[in-house]
Amino acid sequence: MSKISTYTHFGGVHAETAALTNVLRAQGLQANGKPLSEAMIMGIGGGLGAGYILWEFKEHHAKILVFGWQNRWQYTVQYYENLCKRLEITPIFHETGSQKAAAQQLDEALDAGIPLVAWVDRAQMPYLQLPKSLEGHLGHWIAIYGIENGDVLVDDLAAKPFRVPAETMASARSRIGSYKNRLLVATPNGEPDLPAAIIAGIQNEIEHLSEPSDSFSLPTFQKWGKMMTHRKNAKGWPVVFEDRRGLYGALKSVYEGIETDGTGGGGMRGLYADFLDEAAAIVNPALSDVAPIYRKLAAQWSAFADSALPDSIEPLRETKALLCQRYDILMAHGGEGADKTQPLSERLGSLHAEYNRNFPMSDAEIDNLFSELGEKLLDLYKAEVAALTALKNAVN
Repeated sequence: MSKISTYTHFGGVHAETAALTNVLRAQGLQANGKPLSEAMIMGIGGGLGAGYILWEFKEHHAKILVFGWQNRWQYTVQYYENLCKRLEITPIFHETGSQKAAAQQLDEALDAGIPLVAWVDRAQMPYLQLPKSLEGHLGHWIAIYGIENGDVLVDDLAAKPFRVPAETMASARSRIGSYKNRLLVATPNGEPDLPAAIIAGIQNEIEHLSEPSDSFSLPTFQKWGKMMTHRKNAKGWPVVFEDRRGLYGALKSVYEGIETDGTGGGGMRGLYADFLDEAAAIVNPALSDVAPIYRKLAAQWSAFADSALPDSIEPLRETKALLCQRYDILMAHGGEGADKTQPLSERLGSLHAEYNRNFPMSDAEIDNLFSELGEKLLDLYKAEVAALTALKNAVN
């Protein structure tokens, strides 16, 4: 078995949308005479979401933030189902508890010349060089477009592909039990009604982000802002990080989650601005006035992420620089960049081991940092509401 010859477009911004975008392009899907961009597919899928969860893994002294920047971020199957319906695509989800059956499902699709979206354990993707302690905790989505010399050929956001040993891939696909070795085969059924799909996606985002949920809609950012200084709530940061342990990892994950973990920076708000610009030329010129608002919002989120690792604290400044350097190399070179990113990952591991137990700031400095971040989050919540209001006004 070898690679699918029509799979020639690699990379993207956001794992779920980039994987499907490139899979569909390889199958020849077009609208208005050209392939759909990742920004367009993201917007049609329902656009932006909002989510924030603070996970505590006490056995590893780990406190990690998980963010949801897309619509239905916590229900990826539903996200794909909605997206495929709007684009007149037939989605087939293969699931099995057997690694042998899972390998057979993958082989059959690839033998038929069909690239797939696969659910995997992020920490078992060797090129990401994540700590083994994170295995089983972080889900991820990739495109698979072939098997060659015992390696699975992977498209994962970078401009160049990755190769993963078949045994490693089998483990990564089965590690998170709820994923059930899931694969998505997405089959286009001709050219979609692009204007209708765009309008449906925008309306879906407006409805979703207008909900009052403080877990899965915009109020979650207001809640997070309040938690930054709350001293009585069990999830308040002064309570969770009273002994400082795990604070380094949490602040690191703030930066990664907003800037380098499949968002394109700015919590995907810039990608959505690109969608609005494209959509303006197709369905509603007023959307071009909203796009700059979301670009400004993306910059505001990036500034918040930057302040989570203050340059004035040398280990935090170094951490931020290493994360950016590793991300840039990985995105530009794919699997060819592993030799260059390995020493960066090792240095990040050393910093984590030292400062996740002994955080390099005084109590007063930590209080000031929490206060600053809390204020910025409350400002971000207001900016998110204002951007959504502008979007509503543009389409009504």
